[in-house]
Amino acid sequence: MYVLGHAPLSIVAPMAALSYVGAVLTGRLFLGERPRARRWIGAGLVTLGAGLVGASLG
Repeated sequence: MYVLGHAPLSIVAPMAALSYVGAVLTGRLFLGERPRARRWIGAGLVTLGAGLVGASLG
């Protein structure tokens, strides 16, 4: 919540989306789930998008 008050939403929202990537990884590593390729591709695209937004800060 602190970050929402001190950073632009256009930067914070993509970083918050990384929680979906964490959910896919946690499901795979700890719960034995088998995500399909489409879900892995989606997680990769979210990671790529968050990385691009982060890179635009510097």
